[in-house]
Amino acid sequence: MLRELLLVLVLISTSGLFVLIEIALISSRRARLEKKAKDGRRGAITALKLMEKPQQFLSIVQIYITLISFIAATYGGTSIAEKLAEFYKSIPSVAKYANFLGIATIVSITTYLSLVMGELVPKTLGIAYPERVAVFFSPMIRFLGRIALPVSWLLQGSTKIILAVFRIKTNVEHKVTEEEIHHIIEQGGQHGLLEKQETEMMRGVIRIGERKVSSLMTHRSEIVWVDISITEEELMQHISSSIHSSFPVCDGELDKVLGIVQIKDIFVSIAGKKKTDLKSLLKTPLFIPETMPALELLETFKKTHNHTGLIINEYGTLEGIVSLHDLMESIVGDLPVEEEAAEKVVFQRKDGSWLIDGSMQMDECAITLGLGELTEKDTGIYNTVAGFVLNQLGKIPKETDSFRFRNFTFEVVDMDGHRVDKVMVRISAQSED
Repeated sequence: MLRELLLVLVLISTSGLFVLIEIALISSRRARLEKKAKDGRRGAITALKLMEKPQQFLSIVQIYITLISFIAATYGGTSIAEKLAEFYKSIPSVAKYANFLGIATIVSITTYLSLVMGELVPKTLGIAYPERVAVFFSPMIRFLGRIALPVSWLLQGSTKIILAVFRIKTNVEHKVTEEEIHHIIEQGGQHGLLEKQETEMMRGVIRIGERKVSSLMTHRSEIVWVDISITEEELMQHISSSIHSSFPVCDGELDKVLGIVQIKDIFVSIAGKKKTDLKSLLKTPLFIPETMPALELLETFKKTHNHTGLIINEYGTLEGIVSLHDLMESIVGDLPVEEEAAEKVVFQRKDGSWLIDGSMQMDECAITLGLGELTEKDTGIYNTVAGFVLNQLGKIPKETDSFRFRNFTFEVVDMDGHRVDKVMVRISAQSED
């Protein structure tokens, strides 16, 4: 009987091998197999071909699993069950139940072995090492598939007919979604595959594809500009107190922009001991519609060799200014320019609360606080923390105005005229409980 049990174990293990291959092919990542295929691994090439026709390889695997399981069950149910029944007949107390006990025993043994050796162990291995298993065993499956091709065609045809009757589509292309990319980046960061800085940069690259230039610009109220009639002495004072390398030159007011002047051009003019003529130093400004996507702005900068653009609305009114520096900051975070004031847009206090500048981008604030995904209903038409506060309160706020959002309480602590300057954010008391 031991020989028969060993044969059943071998049959179940063989069935488990096909289960292992099936799970491995289903779980394998195409990108990893493609890399192995480029490296010349024939098994990877075969695995990719099998994955192109999943119904075919699934039917092949099921044919052999079913055949082996049938042989094991038939052999165990007859030969071993009869010998076990003879054994139970030798025990007077259970002799009258000998046939039932023989069948029950072999069913219990084969069920246990099938679950462990035929299902759990191979599936665990297939999930743990999918590409390795797929590369090694795919040539074997392809060879066995040729042997069972007629039966495979029959099974595939029957499957298609049944699915067609119920109008179930199986040729749906599964495209990688943005959410999946975000999840992969998060997983890479959590498991140490990506550095924190790499994770943040990848997030920034994805975010910039969703943003308009209006979310990156410096608002017109904060634009540093000079009048065309400025004296040379005033101009030098302006330059010495500025952290910018260029600025707009206007005729009396901001909406009358004449051009952009580079500080280096002014210094070259002064070094030549010439009287500085701003008009001769002006460069034609690059006007950008506020609805332009950020990535399109990057392409525009590359084509025009500009580093600065003036943002205008549909009425031609100047809304703000954006630079290549702003684009880079949206990807890699703050990039302080030389001698720039070290004022932080967000600061965590000792009590755990956050003091946030109203000019901070709301998507960056959401990441810092862990607010989760924000919807258009949450932020309205605004991009900054100040705009978010306006949208939530539905009015021009005053100091001490507050509201709850998810697990946080936002309180306006400083106003600059009608502009929200500073916001205090605390974890709500109910959340702490």
